[in-house]
Amino acid sequence: ASGEGGRERIADFDVSPPPRYVSTEEDEGAETSENHVVQEALATAKNLFASIAASVAGEFKIPALEYQLLGKMNKVASEKYGHMADFTSGLAIFVESLREKEESLVPLATQIDGLEGQLDELEAIVQQLDEYSKRLENRVKKYVFS
Repeated sequence: ASGEGGRERIADFDVSPPPRYVSTEEDEGAETSENHVVQEALATAKNLFASIAASVAGEFKIPALEYQLLGKMNKVASEKYGHMADFTSGLAIFVESLREKEESLVPLATQIDGLEGQLDELEAIVQQLDEYSKRLENRVKKYVFS
């Protein structure tokens, strides 16, 4: 809505055009001084933001290095686990071949057990035969030398 005398009312605020100043040498000096203050403030703000950026970068540098180290450690561990997996699979194959060899030796072990039993029986027979031959020898000596 338009008001009177070049003033407008927006919502409940009066918006007036800024007053016009007539420039004087004093105003120009003040303006230059004001520009200098603004330039200093901008330079200080830039310094501040540069310092903050450097500080934040420094704060994130250590965690970044830690993550790099962690990544390298994970890579080394992964390689070692890969070697261990290869070694383990080789062991599994070796154990399987040993099992197969053991299974192929089971009939031979059974045969050896049978032979061992027969050997025990043969030893018992030889022992009996030895005892019988000693008794027989004693009888023969008794008849021959009497």
